[in-house]
Amino acid sequence: MNPVLRTLLVLAGSGGPAVRIWNAFEREALSPETFWEEGETLWSRLGCSEAVCRTLRSLVDSCWPDEEEQRAKRVGVRLLTFRDKEWPDALGGLPDSPRLLYVRGKWPLRGPSVAVVGTRRCSTYGMRAAFEIGRAVGGAGGVVISGGAAGIDKAAHEGCLSAGGTSAAVLGTGVDVAYPRGHEPLFARLVEEGGALLSEYPLGSQPKQWRFPERNRIIASLADRLVVVEAPSKSGAMITARCALEAGREVWAVPGRINESGCEGSNRLLYDGAVPLVSIPDFISLALGRQLSLFEETPIRGEQNSVAFTEKEQRILCLLEKSGERTVDNLAVEGTMTPADVFSCLAALMAAGRVFVAGPGRWSAVPK
Repeated sequence: MNPVLRTLLVLAGSGGPAVRIWNAFEREALSPETFWEEGETLWSRLGCSEAVCRTLRSLVDSCWPDEEEQRAKRVGVRLLTFRDKEWPDALGGLPDSPRLLYVRGKWPLRGPSVAVVGTRRCSTYGMRAAFEIGRAVGGAGGVVISGGAAGIDKAAHEGCLSAGGTSAAVLGTGVDVAYPRGHEPLFARLVEEGGALLSEYPLGSQPKQWRFPERNRIIASLADRLVVVEAPSKSGAMITARCALEAGREVWAVPGRINESGCEGSNRLLYDGAVPLVSIPDFISLALGRQLSLFEETPIRGEQNSVAFTEKEQRILCLLEKSGERTVDNLAVEGTMTPADVFSCLAALMAAGRVFVAGPGRWSAVPK
């Protein structure tokens, strides 16, 4: 293992502020080997607390870096450092850029990139907008980047995948940890269908509240443009928007209802000068340089039948229109597909405004 990777792995596993410690180390102009050769004397000088120094000593004296590398290889995860040729150039201008990324899936991803973010507790309209934006970007050959969370993030990822596009999720956990738990099928699809899962945290890292705002700077920097669909005034999506502005990225926002708290932040962005996303075809034309006529089937407003569904989605919709309220188990049996497929179809149909939750565990089609 090369000395840079070893040092960065030890820092990632220490629980300390890895980027700040590495930046301080670089200012010392020392070789990577010096990091573990000088030990506590150097670490204290770099600003490490006693607790972090103890953890660093334990990791340096153990086989943990080599074991972590082997674990990564076994689960198909690449360890990418800032000195590797495939390191994202977009992270170069980030003052607190990560120096190590765990990558599961294909990397790098080719094509113009759009980050789509928003609240986990989104409205049906917000979910539908995110899905259709993701679908349009994926259909235009773009890459959708988001955080893999519930609500807006999930809808954007699934919209992109439904169009055969590629999508990347920047996680606040290890890339081998599915959070929320119900997102295992989504994360598997992202990897299997040419996308990627990214994280700066070691394998097995569990969700911690502070990690999600921290990862948002990576989402903002990796994308050429950021779209905020629905966001409260104090939310991770607003942190991502601030990071995008600081990184010089173009910020768009979907207008929301002025009397809903879930839209306060995104509406404030519009007030402060963000570009209003009022037409998906126009956004695709301006952001990705594609012709409007290619995307006439994916407006936020318009006839419900303008949205193109997959064969499985059409099957589920047909069952609900004919049979009324059904559970996921009912639909899985009657539609001859797995519950995971049913959930994916329902998410797409709900984002498009064609189905709704009719009660605990039950779904219905929106009346025509």
